[in-house]
Amino acid sequence: MAYRPTARVLLGGVAAFRNVATQQVRQICTKNCINCKTTRSLSLASKAWQQHQVKEKEAVEFPVPGVPISSTQVSKDSVTVKFGDGSESPMPYVWLRDNCRCPDCYSNDALGRKYLLTDLDVDVQALDIQSNDEVLNIKWSDGHVSEYPAEWLHARAFTPTARALRRKIYALPREPWGSNHKLREFDYEAMKRDDKVLLEWLLTIETQGSAMLKNVPDRDVAGPEMIEHIAFVKQSHYGPHSPVINRPNTNNVAFTNAKLGMHNDLPQYEQMPGIIFIHCLKQHVGTGGESVVADGLFGAELLRREHPEAFQILTTTDSYFWDKGHANFSWEMDEFYKISKFPIITLNGNQEVTRIAVNNAIRDSYLDLPSNKVKKFYEAMKLFNDILYANSSTFKMDSGDLMTLDNVRCLHGREGYEAFSDRHIESSYLDWDEARCRRRRIQEKLGLLRTV
Repeated sequence: MAYRPTARVLLGGVAAFRNVATQQVRQICTKNCINCKTTRSLSLASKAWQQHQVKEKEAVEFPVPGVPISSTQVSKDSVTVKFGDGSESPMPYVWLRDNCRCPDCYSNDALGRKYLLTDLDVDVQALDIQSNDEVLNIKWSDGHVSEYPAEWLHARAFTPTARALRRKIYALPREPWGSNHKLREFDYEAMKRDDKVLLEWLLTIETQGSAMLKNVPDRDVAGPEMIEHIAFVKQSHYGPHSPVINRPNTNNVAFTNAKLGMHNDLPQYEQMPGIIFIHCLKQHVGTGGESVVADGLFGAELLRREHPEAFQILTTTDSYFWDKGHANFSWEMDEFYKISKFPIITLNGNQEVTRIAVNNAIRDSYLDLPSNKVKKFYEAMKLFNDILYANSSTFKMDSGDLMTLDNVRCLHGREGYEAFSDRHIESSYLDWDEARCRRRRIQEKLGLLRTV
């Protein structure tokens, strides 16, 4: 699999070091690939990156255990708790009362709050506060009494460190990449038998948004089988997997031999699939069928920095995506008619890019816009498309490869190929909720994450 970069635009802060330090996670490499030879030692850069990863995990994944309470200071609406490590944090009374840990307020079996918001007085006051190294005890103005372990409070302190740790447990920081990016490779069977390898894939797909599985079995359900090993297959109206072949009476442009522009899969769904598994069972021989990929996060941040007006248009203008058709196979929905509506670039409350939705084939011709804004919208779309292609990478998958991409971040496309070709790709999906769930559980199992 040879990569062909298409651009040279670099974004400040991009973790370029990881690009040159790509490391195989295979038990045995069975063919000469771009990143390794069968028993070659790791490069110095790879070794350095591996050491960095270990240090990062040790430093970041753990809440610090056993930090005692050293002192408290009471104010009108909160109590400031100082801990033995020198950190301190105000603990608002309303938050403390809402999170009482007693059996009447919280179920330790279900790990869920029993105390109802209906019963919460947002102006609740602490009548008496006592503490020692291990616990904070509070008698409340509503007559209730609560006890909070020091370690529990320290993990939830309103400090930058504690808040950043929880953000990382929720979702790992993403690393934007440009045209020189090479997909990190993993052995399919090793991922199935070794949770450490599976965890490395989960960490890679969450941070980089891309990875390639090698030596995948010659089965059309090999992708869904791996997804079932991780969690559950995300179904669509195409069923649990889709044969991407040149179909007669096709129900999707992807199921032809035409060139496909770079896109995200299934934006016609309000909840787009999180991760796409693209399994190459049989590659087209000769010119055609090459894959092209790009990091939508990289492109969006470049657009934000260099073309703020276009970025504002694409983050505030809703687009319709639609898909109407019929089944080609028995496992597909007999008839379907999907419509969704959201911006091409979605931001969260912190103005961070959380979703890219680009799909020229199913972007609807209906526009919920006044006519005088249409051209500006097209100019912004075209500019974003140009940036994505200017920072893309082109390569040809081998039979037995399975490309995995963050589908709400990375885009993929393909070159056209001859209609008579036996080229056979299978696609299937995994939701991000399930992938992150499995990542956290494996981290707990391996002692890399501890929930207080």
